[in-house]
Amino acid sequence: MNRYQNILVAIDGSKNAEKAFYEAVALAKASNGALYLAWIIDEASLSTSSFAVSKILKEEQEKAKMVLENLVSEARNAGIENISQIVEVGDVKDTIAEKIPAEYPIDLIVAGATGKGSLTRKKVGSTIQHIVNHAPCNVLMVK
Repeated sequence: MNRYQNILVAIDGSKNAEKAFYEAVALAKASNGALYLAWIIDEASLSTSSFAVSKILKEEQEKAKMVLENLVSEARNAGIENISQIVEVGDVKDTIAEKIPAEYPIDLIVAGATGKGSLTRKKVGSTIQHIVNHAPCNVLMVK
């Protein structure tokens, strides 16, 4: 039996998220598992924007869709057949650590050590630390 069959990878457009994606693809390929690509649009950053929230949200959704479509193509080229895309607006930490694993049969979460939010890490706490502490499954942090 292969250990991980449902692998969630957190995508945010950062270099570390890209590294996490490639690690998750390798794991999914080795186990013939499913890959879940999740891009969570941080609702807190939307509410603090001076621009129209709907315009920022639409731009973020379009960016997420474009990046995820490219990653799906790469994963398919690597031999992964079962790929799901998840784009949601919410609290990034809670959505990755708790909400998605409650809705899908996730048995491994793969995330970059730091992402786009690394500059505010000291103020709000590390996203990966939160995921490790709250996820119902194993977490792989990719440096």
